[in-house]
Amino acid sequence: MPKPKKSFGKAPAKPTSKTSPTSPLDPPFKPAPSELSNFLDTLTSKSHLYILHLDTYPLAFKRRVFAVPLLLNILILIGLVFRLQSALPTYFYLCLSILGYDSPANIDKKNMDRLALLGISGERTLMFMGDFLLFRFVGMWPWDFFLGKGGEASPVGWRRWCRFKDVEVVVRRSRRWDVPLFAKENSEEGGDTRGEAEKRDGVKEEWLQEGRQGKSFSEKVLPAVDKGWVKNKTSYQMLDQDWDLYFSGMIEAQALVDQGKNKTDDFRTSVLIHTERWGWLIWEVWREHEEGAEDEGSKKLQLIKNNLTAMGKENLFFRWIEIVQSETSQTGPFTGERQKKAIQKIREEFEEQGVGFDEFWGSVGGIEGMPGMEIAT
Repeated sequence: MPKPKKSFGKAPAKPTSKTSPTSPLDPPFKPAPSELSNFLDTLTSKSHLYILHLDTYPLAFKRRVFAVPLLLNILILIGLVFRLQSALPTYFYLCLSILGYDSPANIDKKNMDRLALLGISGERTLMFMGDFLLFRFVGMWPWDFFLGKGGEASPVGWRRWCRFKDVEVVVRRSRRWDVPLFAKENSEEGGDTRGEAEKRDGVKEEWLQEGRQGKSFSEKVLPAVDKGWVKNKTSYQMLDQDWDLYFSGMIEAQALVDQGKNKTDDFRTSVLIHTERWGWLIWEVWREHEEGAEDEGSKKLQLIKNNLTAMGKENLFFRWIEIVQSETSQTGPFTGERQKKAIQKIREEFEEQGVGFDEFWGSVGGIEGMPGMEIAT
């Protein structure tokens, strides 16, 4: 795959990882690791927060989800083309009329009363306004979807470069709610905060000091990295009023993985933010997710073993572990198809020993988070 072009914008300086001994960083952030330096160099704006995570949803599901906006935008585009074809002759005749040539759009003012003239004027005004709104606003949807906006990659461009993969790198970028976090000290109160003009290349240190107790952190960041939210949504379902998908960053990240400069695991769930003092900082959310999952997983495994032992089926517990280890130890990624095969083997093993698969897992709180069972959720 050819290396994608970098998105247009201001070239960022290389991230730094130096900290001042007199100004220690407040948790949960720390200097970004050197493994991410190549990726951080591709981020064209330092005045946003970025969230990384891995999308492990099955390929078929990702295709179905992406097909919805694809078909919708194709239908909109067809409608716009149809309207353009039908409206062009009308506008052509109007232009001829304005220039003084004979045209079907000419109005015989002498033989028309004032009410008829007002009707024609109103009709044409509504046509002009309707076409303007249609192409200015509705027309931007397929434009952004197929071509991108602001010199950045589009959803179609992302899929064209990266295709559909079992494990995909997802990069989200904060929307306009982040303006107060990066506002310059001399910005006017209530000024225009819709663009980048009043933003600096680093978050305010007060925001870092507030940490998890801060309003924007607790209301905007924490819900966006919640383990259940990240796990239960594929990338294109995460577009909302607070976070946008950064398709240029997703293309660059996948290119680095394909070129062997990064591993997929380098992009596990994390929050990236730039500061003027410390450079790029990272909150490795995935570490907290794994620590919590280990505690919950250990308790659940013990519950499963105890229940099977009480049923006189302790050997079934070890047989389940054996199947999972056998499937996951094979070469190559543990893809969705391989997970399905492993689950089918486990189901068959349960049924052979007279244990209802669905009933048993329902009695222990479901199969979420169990090794080798992710795809079943």
